[in-house]
Amino acid sequence: MEGLRWWLLLLTAVMFSMSGCASQELSMKSHPSEASITEEDVQAAAREEWWDRLVPEGSDAISSPDAPQAALPSMDMTGKWRGTWSARGLFGDERSSEVSAVFSQSGKRGIGRIALQDVNAATGLPLRFREAGSAGIAVFYKVNGADVVARDQAGTAAKFEFTRVGDTIYGKIAGAPRPAILVLERERE
Repeated sequence: MEGLRWWLLLLTAVMFSMSGCASQELSMKSHPSEASITEEDVQAAAREEWWDRLVPEGSDAISSPDAPQAALPSMDMTGKWRGTWSARGLFGDERSSEVSAVFSQSGKRGIGRIALQDVNAATGLPLRFREAGSAGIAVFYKVNGADVVARDQAGTAAKFEFTRVGDTIYGKIAGAPRPAILVLERERE
């Protein structure tokens, strides 16, 4: 019975402390909306070429979703990419090594091959990548603005999610048992 009293006392103290924090003085009206978009945001949007692309202009801007759409020239992934991957190993230690990729794009879609080196003991990677080894896996990919999603051509659940910033792509392997990160840079021809 004494334990129940302590629990009731603790519950009462928590309730009073929570109600003391509540206030009606702050509301969304007290925060100006001008503070949400800075001049740096506008400049970054102009540099990344996405500002105003979501707003159609006139009736001729509306098109069928089935019609093929070209990717922006700056978002073309075609070429060779090289970088590093990082994931957890057999005993939880961090493993990292080289990754290379080759992409060929037509419009917003393309095919490619992504090869991770030294993957045998990297249990943080899906089994599909460890089995493929340095030969890599063939992928289909789709570009959506700065985001790229690549899926295994063999139909497994293996999926890469990339964000492109200039000539660098930052990505992760979705569905990996542990976090697996990739950073690749475009190779100059």
